[in-house]
Amino acid sequence: MTLDPDLRRMLDRSRTAGGPPLQDIAIEDARAAMREMFLANGYPFRHPAAVTHFPAGSGCGFGIHFYRPAGLNGPLPALVYFHGGGFVLGDAAAYDVHSRALAHLLGAAVVFVEYRLAPEHRFPAALEDAQGAMDWLAEKIPELDIDPARMVLMGESAGGNLAVNAALHARSQGRIAFCGLTLIYPVTDMRPFTGSHAPGGSLETYSSGMNLDMAEMRWFCETYLNTPSEGSLPENALLTHPGLAELPPTRVYTAECDPLRDMGMNFALRLTEQGVRAHAECLPGMLHSFMCHGSVSPRALRHFFRIVEDISSQFASQ
Repeated sequence: MTLDPDLRRMLDRSRTAGGPPLQDIAIEDARAAMREMFLANGYPFRHPAAVTHFPAGSGCGFGIHFYRPAGLNGPLPALVYFHGGGFVLGDAAAYDVHSRALAHLLGAAVVFVEYRLAPEHRFPAALEDAQGAMDWLAEKIPELDIDPARMVLMGESAGGNLAVNAALHARSQGRIAFCGLTLIYPVTDMRPFTGSHAPGGSLETYSSGMNLDMAEMRWFCETYLNTPSEGSLPENALLTHPGLAELPPTRVYTAECDPLRDMGMNFALRLTEQGVRAHAECLPGMLHSFMCHGSVSPRALRHFFRIVEDISSQFASQ
């Protein structure tokens, strides 16, 4: 299967427009470019929702944007959401329409974690925020009127790394029991981008020209990590993490034309070897960040809906 034609046209328009890659412009400009692209190309409707912002408090660096779908009362299931952007880009504004859609379609509260970004805050800041968000949530469940028996963690790209680490932290603390973990084109191993492992497979096949490339991934890791050796820590090379058997049932979605494809599929296999109930699916014709290209590609939008249905089934599993 080749790249979806609508996504191909999107890439062609981007090339025609020109401009330097994200890693060659100022950080704030790169963040604004990603925000504008996601708002222009993402989910095509802005659903109503009650949105509450919980700012970072004393001693914690993260903020929470809490989305509750309009017109629904009583304890709701909750989706705890870690966004993508290579630990450098992304914020609640870029994902606002996306978060509203998830709340509306799932009939669930969405807990969007706005963790600290590099280079202002390098590793382990985002990791600490992911873990801190779990402690915060454990305290706030009664106040937020969510159902503690129906909670799912979701992470996209870099957020996939944080969602795994958050799930492991929550399990170690014993205060939240997630009924599922959903990972979408996750970053599960930084070693190929820090020089300690040679890239191969999809990292070579799609090393450039497919929305996310190896140069950009190396820049993300250089910007996030203090030293290349940190890329080999279990928190960043999740395939090596000794605690994976403690993860809840996990679904991993990868994109066929994504350099991170094999990384995600291998992580799902590793979970299965560790006794975790894991399901992996490679979505044909898609590229990295397809979840935020629903206005560009009807097929990408259908995959968005499909993943929403699967998350709904994770809620129902309890």
